[in-house]
Amino acid sequence: MPRAIVLLLAMASCSSVQAGELDGHYRATLDGQPSELILRQNDAVVEGEYVEGQHLRLVVKGRYDGKLLRAEISDPQSGLLLANMNATYANAMLNASIAARNPRNGEILERQALFQREAAIATPPTSGTLDPTLVGTWVHEKIINSGGASFASFNTLMTLQLNADGSVTQWSRSIGGGGDWSYDSPGEMQYSGHWRSQGGMLMVRLAGAADYQPAAYYRFSDQYLVTESNTGKMIWQRRR
Repeated sequence: MPRAIVLLLAMASCSSVQAGELDGHYRATLDGQPSELILRQNDAVVEGEYVEGQHLRLVVKGRYDGKLLRAEISDPQSGLLLANMNATYANAMLNASIAARNPRNGEILERQALFQREAAIATPPTSGTLDPTLVGTWVHEKIINSGGASFASFNTLMTLQLNADGSVTQWSRSIGGGGDWSYDSPGEMQYSGHWRSQGGMLMVRLAGAADYQPAAYYRFSDQYLVTESNTGKMIWQRRR
């Protein structure tokens, strides 16, 4: 199974409990291949297709419980199950994970992907600009503390660098410790590429990709940058 299929299938769907809420076309570019997810919802039942290029069409069938879409991806001719998918929906974007079994060696491949509903794209991403208020280095910190006698703390620090030349890089570093242990991971680059802003949306074109894709909606609250996507809300502080 092509890697692009595994990645995309990962983005199948999700939304509200109303019939037809998931109806529509969702697009993305995966590994340089234009891909499309076509969904139709009837109450809790969701059906549709995954399309890649001119020749590949797979069947999507699942159920939505108001929070999570659980679906199967299969071959339309043989009915062979190719992958299982779980997905959530927010802000006209689909955040999904998919687990597919390699038919050659039985290995389970897991991927995640982010797709945007076609109707939510008002203008092509190439028409976006570089919002000067976004330029700079932004830091998001998440701290988890455990109580009790064996106190421990775990800190994840994410750094987002949005440059004036349109380039973007994001890193992550984790630090933790307790009474008799400590952990400090080296900084790890999560992705790099180029960015644009369009109608309150941060668009990112990953290194090696052909097109810009929606990353998150953004707004400012005092001196903080607030981003929202279907992975949740994050608050960033500008690094001086």
